[in-house]
Amino acid sequence: MSDQNPVQPLAAIPAGYLADAQDRLVFEGNIPDAERLRNALVTDLIAQVRTAHADLAALKAQLLSRVAEHVALVASDYNVDITGTSGNCVLISYNGRAKIERISADRIVVGEQIHAAEALVREYLADATREAGPALVAIVDRAFRRNVKTGQLNVARLLDFVAVKIDDQRWKNAQQAIRDSLQAQGSTTYFRAYERADATQPWQQVPLDFSIISPAAPEAPHA
Repeated sequence: MSDQNPVQPLAAIPAGYLADAQDRLVFEGNIPDAERLRNALVTDLIAQVRTAHADLAALKAQLLSRVAEHVALVASDYNVDITGTSGNCVLISYNGRAKIERISADRIVVGEQIHAAEALVREYLADATREAGPALVAIVDRAFRRNVKTGQLNVARLLDFVAVKIDDQRWKNAQQAIRDSLQAQGSTTYFRAYERADATQPWQQVPLDFSIISPAAPEAPHA
């Protein structure tokens, strides 16, 4: 008699069985110890990560709400009614040792006009490489360098390129095409937190990026 059965909903998995990658039930006694231990480890860790994710989501909601409430309260002193959570602002504690920044930024996407812009610029460089020089070629290459993983262009580098003035109509047309290609697709609000030992010291950011947070030191064993 086989220990593997057709897939069942995860909630219906009976005790003593695990579902494999094909959603078949497998008797735990037939699974190597190392695989069962790995499954238990990953299941436990992902549960902790989900909890941390939910905690961060709750924290962001609280930051959005409480900072907006404070800004509205201050505005009410001037008989102004402010609602919503947008706009940059900086809040510093009375002792000057803690700071919260709220930053609102547009989400910018690059439209299809960018292909015309790059073609115009490359055409200009092909005709004027000697006059342009390696520095200008480097500026162009940097502006149109795509992310290796996503294939996306960097908006900040495109804006730097638009600031470079050259008296050539193709160059100017390319810059206009870049401007036309940059389209705002909504906005996002994020926060930064800073601390310092006293008001004379530089600010130290409190990281919320999981990848750059140093792991906590292990607890000392109890005597």
